[in-house]
Amino acid sequence: MKSIRALLTVVVTLLAVLGCQHKAGVTPKRTAVHLEESSSREAAKQRFRQTKYGVFVHFLGGGSNWNATVNAFDVNTFARQMQQAGAGYVILTLGQNSGYYCAPNATYDRFGGFKPGERCSFRDLPLELARGLNKRNIKLFLYCTARAPQNDPQARAGLAEIDDIIKQPATQEFSRRWWAVLREWSERYGERVAGWWFDGAYTTTGWDDLSQPCNWHTWAAAARAGNPARLLAFNKGTNIEDAFGALTDEQDYTAGERNGFDVTPRDVPGAPKLVWHLLAYLGQDWGKTGGPTRSDQEMIDYIRRVNERGVVTIDVHVENGHVHEPHLRQLIAIRQALRGSSGN
Repeated sequence: MKSIRALLTVVVTLLAVLGCQHKAGVTPKRTAVHLEESSSREAAKQRFRQTKYGVFVHFLGGGSNWNATVNAFDVNTFARQMQQAGAGYVILTLGQNSGYYCAPNATYDRFGGFKPGERCSFRDLPLELARGLNKRNIKLFLYCTARAPQNDPQARAGLAEIDDIIKQPATQEFSRRWWAVLREWSERYGERVAGWWFDGAYTTTGWDDLSQPCNWHTWAAAARAGNPARLLAFNKGTNIEDAFGALTDEQDYTAGERNGFDVTPRDVPGAPKLVWHLLAYLGQDWGKTGGPTRSDQEMIDYIRRVNERGVVTIDVHVENGHVHEPHLRQLIAIRQALRGSSGN
């Protein structure tokens, strides 16, 4: 009994000391780490603001020729063209609704019951692209969906996704599995990948309850694995409130999805503390040819207005790693006006 009493005394004393430290303003180690991570994110946000504009690439597909499609992407040409374009960053789609991805992921294969190369390509395109871009001082961001690929029943079943993934909240089990998939990519790419742009976060109630094991914070932790300064955006749709609002305090920049280069921070200030960011397409639709729909001078003037407080992402058509020539010409004109003549 005496030994139990003595142990209880020690425990109570330790709790009292810890409580006093907290009251006295002593910062626990975990909080200090969080403050350091927050500071690194703020620095990354400032660097992002200074990039002025970047490029979005819809690299999508699937089927039996998917590995050949991924292998055909000319990383060297694309990285050189991005330098010519003056892009401060590139956002590349890992995959979308087809269930096919341009990078290997053993976790995805395990949950879905897929063989290596069956859905996730053998080639690690983001890794190669990051190397090519980073040495030219261009950041790489990755696009991925917030939910399982809609058009792949096998993947959806393996990820424990519910039938109506647009209207129904995400379940805890789906979130646990999907974020394990994201974590594998996040840890592999480390500081080579500067951010994520998550699409289709239409129904957020599955993540809003922070008392649940899987929530916004655990999603962000998976997305920032390997790089605590990685910037995140969560997209809920194209209307003004959704495009320039914040879904969570883990968000760093506005999703900004629009169907044209139509608003600026003067028109729509956006959520406080987020980098103001707009994403729209240069062609006739997302990832398509056609256009540019605006003249060079109109785009230059527009980006200058946005750069007072934010950045612009320009979606262009890319074929086998080669930017559609009319789109590249306009990007070069923008670079010459905003960054000077260098860009060889």
